[in-house]
Amino acid sequence: MQTIKFNTGREYTEHGQRIVAALLEGGQIVLLDIDRHVDMMLPAGVDFNQADIVQAYDHAWQIFPESINMSYGEYYALLDALRAA
Repeated sequence: MQTIKFNTGREYTEHGQRIVAALLEGGQIVLLDIDRHVDMMLPAGVDFNQADIVQAYDHAWQIFPESINMSYGEYYALLDALRAA
């Protein structure tokens, strides 16, 4: 699984806004905003780079795990892995 970590530079906390994301096999992206405690799944077609991930996040271009036949158990396990990354 390919992951990316970055800080947007937005001042939500003393750490800024730290994002970690994972690219799934189908092209979807699971995003975790560490500082704001927000997670979401982005649709396939969003490029796996900081600018496109932030744009999709800002516009709430989200899909739900069941739309790609992922159980919430699998989704939460993936979020736990991202938190540990």
